[in-house]
This record gives sequence, structure tokens and C-alpha cells, in this order.
Amino acid sequence: MIVMERAFQAKTKIMEARDLTALKSLLPLNPDDLLLTEERLLEILTPPPFVKCLPRERLGQGPNTPQLIEAAVHEAGAGYRRVIGIGGGATLDLAKLLTLEQALPVADLFSSPDKLIKARSLVLVPTTPGTGSEVTPYCAVYFPEVGAQLILNSSSLCADATFLCPELLDGIPFNVLAASSFDAFTHACESYLSALSTPFSRLLSLQAIRMLLCAWQDITHMGSGALADAISQMQTAGTMAGIAYANAGAAAVHAISYPLSTRLKIKHGEANYLVFKAVMDLYRHKAPHGALSGLQELIATVLGGEPDMAFETLDQLCQNLLPRRRLSVYGMQEGQIIEFTDMVLTRQNMLIANGYTQLSAGDIANIYRSLL
Repeated sequence: MIVMERAFQAKTKIMEARDLTALKSLLPLNPDDLLLTEERLLEILTPPPFVKCLPRERLGQGPNTPQLIEAAVHEAGAGYRRVIGIGGGATLDLAKLLTLEQALPVADLFSSPDKLIKARSLVLVPTTPGTGSEVTPYCAVYFPEVGAQLILNSSSLCADATFLCPELLDGIPFNVLAASSFDAFTHACESYLSALSTPFSRLLSLQAIRMLLCAWQDITHMGSGALADAISQMQTAGTMAGIAYANAGAAAVHAISYPLSTRLKIKHGEANYLVFKAVMDLYRHKAPHGALSGLQELIATVLGGEPDMAFETLDQLCQNLLPRRRLSVYGMQEGQIIEFTDMVLTRQNMLIANGYTQLSAGDIANIYRSLL
């Protein structure tokens, strides 16, 4: 019998700031801080002139590449003792790297994990509800020369503190908000179904799922009038799901969505949404009992209907928030099915191994084919 190590830990102090005034009071800035954020946020954060500010847009667009990270390290210099990252997932991940004693060359961080030595404290403030990066030990780096995104995993990348301030989510385009919240939903579902889950991570997963479903229902039924409360719910749920995901990991949904983001340039949360139901339907066909039945019962309890129709009911709700399109609309061609399947099995094999049940190459190819 194989014995797997299951453990639960949360290294980050989590605080709520109901608005910007509260955030500024709870997070006073110091002369030796480095503030990594976005141009639009600098206008509302109004940091004092003695704080060094580094807008991420000035470093480049898109994901964190070795070239962008190198530019950030040189721009940041060495005269800071605390990094404050305020933004989406890519901004928070970059802030993590800027706390390291030595972040360059980036490739060495993957070949020699012992080089991930944290030299500065880290505070993260998310401005999207789905990434969970504020409470995870993960950091994504995209290598353009090989067309692959690799993930660092080290406790050195954990934030010392995070603040949840729903006012910072104001003004996010609704389609971005919906896709980001579905990323959180995927984190919660996959960590719940994971063989590495514990009673503690499952509790967070279930609560995050419940909160996201209720928030989506409120938006669907009441429209923009429910958005303020829903955003706060989704942000809290995203952090809960992030903690669960940091402990139990992601799985096939993330793995199969990976080529959609790297090759078709579909946003991460939307890519998860596009493949989620197809993966769950396959799980239901291959292993209908166990944790999956518990997930179906929860969805049915919140949304109504029978548990065996839970994913269909969920899909109807989600279609109101983020209509699904065929992969061909994004530019995918039938000839890419084999390429994408190979990418999943060779570059995302750990996620596939962490799945609720094992998927074959044929299973993965059939998912892409069904969505094309």
C-alpha cells in the first residue's frame, strides 16, 4: 500500500480591509518599502514620495518571463527591506521573486531550489478574486523560447501577510471578474477532489465553492445591484480556495487548460472554465462515487436540482455569466489536438497524477475534440 503524506499549513497572516482608507491605516508605508503595483492603482493608492514605486506595466506586458524578471530586479535595486505587491496574479508572483536574496539567473531557481532564500518580508494585496497567489507558495514563470510555463514551489515564496480589500476590485470588467472567480472555483473543486486533501483543506474548499455559487446566483438574479457584496464574497472565497489549493494541489482541469493559455493566449480563468465541465463529465463516467458525489451534492444543495444533474445546472448558471465558446473560435485547429495532449502529458504530468481519477492520452484528446 502506498502511503501519501498529507499535511495542512497556512503561513500567511490574512487581514481584511473593508476599503482603501482602512488598508492605508493597516498597511502604513515605510521609506525602505518597494511597492510593486499597476499604473491605475498608483492613482488611487497615492503612496508618499519617499516610497519607491515600480509599476509592472513599465517592465513589460503579459506573463512573467526571465527577461521581465531581470528588468524588475535591476529596476528595484537593493535598498528595500519589504516588498508590497498589489495587483493580479502576475504582479503578486513577481513581488515574490523580488524578496529573494538572489533571483537571477531565473533558470537557476528551477535547477537549484536551495537558492530560493528569502531576504525581505512580503505583503500581498490581490486585486482579482481568483488567483489565490497571495496565500500560495507558487510562482509561475513563462519561458518564451520553449513556449512553456514552469511553476516554482517553495515556502520561501509565501507572503508574510495579505490584505483583502474589495474596493480594489472596483472597475474590473465583468468578463474578467467572472473568469477570475471561476479560477478560484476550479482551485476549490480540484483541491477538494485531490488525494492530497485533508479535512482542513476540504472544509475551506467546500466553503469557497458555496460562497462562489451564492455570489454567482445573486449576480444572475439581481444584476449589478448585487455586485458589491458579491465581489467581497468572491475575494474571500478566492483566498480560501488558494489555501486549499496550496495544500492539496490542482489537477486535470488546470493541466488541460494549460495549452489553451500558452498556445491560444486564453486567459487562465477562462481556459479553466472552458474545460471544467468536460473533465467533470469524464470523472463522473470513470469514477462516479467517492468525493465527486459529495461535490455534486453540494452544488445541487446550493443551486437546486438533483445531484446527478449538478454539473449541468452549474453550467447553465455559468453560461449566464461567461458564455462558453468553441475552441475553434479561439483559433484551435484539429491538428493541434495531439500537440496539446502531448504538452499536458509531458509538462503537466504532476497535475494529471493528482487528478481525481487517472486520464489517458485518449481521454485528454477526446476532451479537446469535444470542445473544438
